[in-house]
Amino acid sequence: MTSRVASRPVGTVTRGTTNPNRLRRMDRWIAAAHGAELRRAADPVAVDLGYGAAPWTAVELLARLREKAPRTRVVGVEIEPARVAAAKPYERDGLVFRHGGFEIPVPQRPLLVRAANVLRQYDEAEVAAVWERLCARLAPADPARGSRGGLLVEGTCDEIGRRHVWVALGPEGPRTVTFATRLGSLERPSDLAERLPKALIHRNVPGEPVHSFLRDFDRAWAAAAPYASYGTRQRWIRTVRDLTADWPVVDGPSRWRQGEVTVAWGALAPRGVPQS
Repeated sequence: MTSRVASRPVGTVTRGTTNPNRLRRMDRWIAAAHGAELRRAADPVAVDLGYGAAPWTAVELLARLREKAPRTRVVGVEIEPARVAAAKPYERDGLVFRHGGFEIPVPQRPLLVRAANVLRQYDEAEVAAVWERLCARLAPADPARGSRGGLLVEGTCDEIGRRHVWVALGPEGPRTVTFATRLGSLERPSDLAERLPKALIHRNVPGEPVHSFLRDFDRAWAAAAPYASYGTRQRWIRTVRDLTADWPVVDGPSRWRQGEVTVAWGALAPRGVPQS
C-alpha cells in the first residue's frame, strides 16, 4: 500500500476575528443573487473559506442558504488546525469543517466560495493569483442549463457587519462590486472606503475609478439631502438612482432598499488591471 502525504494548505493564518451575524449582509445578497443556481444544482456545495476562530459564520451561512435552496451543504475551511478541531462539535446535517486553504479541500467544484476578511492581510499584488486559484475551483458555467457557474464572493466588513464591500467573481473572473451598509449608521457613502477589499482599498486615490465613484456617490448623497426628511432609506434610494446616470449599477430598488448598490466590476477595476 502506497502512503500518501497530505499537501500543505495554501495560504497563511488570519487573525480569526469573527462575530455572530457579522456577515448577514453578504449572506442575504448571496441568497438573493445566487439562490437560483443553488436550487438547480443536484448537489449544491458552498464553502465558507477562513471562517475564523469560531464557526458562527458557517452555521449562519447554512441556515440562510437553505431558506432559498434547502439541499445546500456548507463546508467550513480553515488553515489553522485548532480552529477546525474547535468547530467539529458544531457539525450537523449539511455542515462539516475541514483543514485547508486556497486549494479548497472538497472533492467537487463548489457552487459558492465565500471568503470574507481573508485577503485583508495579504499584499495587493497577491490578490489576482488568489482570485485565479479560487475561480478555477468553482463549478463551471453550463449555458445549456442557463447556469453561469459557481460564485466567489470576496470582501471585507467591520467587526459587527454594519459596513461591507465585496467583489463577486465567476469562473471567468470578476463580475461586480457591492457596497452594503446599515443606513442608520452612515454619514456619507465614502465611509465605506475603509472596508474596500484588498484589490481596491489602495486604489482609492485620484485618477482611479473607485475614487471617482466614491466622489460621485458623496455628491449624489449631498444632492439627495432633501429626501432625508422621508428617512435615510429614501435618501439612499434617490442617491443610487442618480448614480445610475453615470455608473453601471446592475441591481434595482429592491436591493437599494436593503442599503446596497452593486456596480459592474469593469467600471471600478484598478487602472492597468484586465477587465473581464
